[in-house]
Amino acid sequence: MNKTGVVVLLTVAAMMLSYQTAQAGAVGQTELILPVQPGCVTSPFGPRILRQAPVAGRYHWGADLRAAAGAKVVAVAPGHIIRIDREGMGGLEVLVQHPGFQSLYAHLGMVSPAIANGAKTLKAGQWIGRIGRTGLTLGTHLYFEIHIDGKRVDPASYLGVQPCGAGKSAEVRPSSQ
Repeated sequence: MNKTGVVVLLTVAAMMLSYQTAQAGAVGQTELILPVQPGCVTSPFGPRILRQAPVAGRYHWGADLRAAAGAKVVAVAPGHIIRIDREGMGGLEVLVQHPGFQSLYAHLGMVSPAIANGAKTLKAGQWIGRIGRTGLTLGTHLYFEIHIDGKRVDPASYLGVQPCGAGKSAEVRPSSQ
């Protein structure tokens, strides 16, 4: 292969890597901290049917992460608080802007004293709040979303979490449709 062919191959490889990085967004460039422990999914991102709570919708835009009542919730990465509200199905929610993506923490029982007192800047791993049962929920858990370029994406793949107990202890199950 001549020098031009090598340059073209390297350029194509660089473009593919750039495309893959863009697809992952800044989340792929930032190692995320688990927002709660033990960090397993009780209800995944995607289509689902909730016979017990049909008002919750047929699509789950985030992932429910197992957490006991009162468990600490921490920031997955450094960021800036965009809003705190208690108006929707997520109950008490905190929306955070991180470099290149946003995250939403919902069903909180309380926010940390620092946030309650007006703190807006977060360090990775900083305490955001505690798990509660606010909003529409079938049990204690953290509802967690990631938004990249305004689109909600499956947070489990970015957090590296799996279903709890291979689905045995899931609070709700996704639809098969």
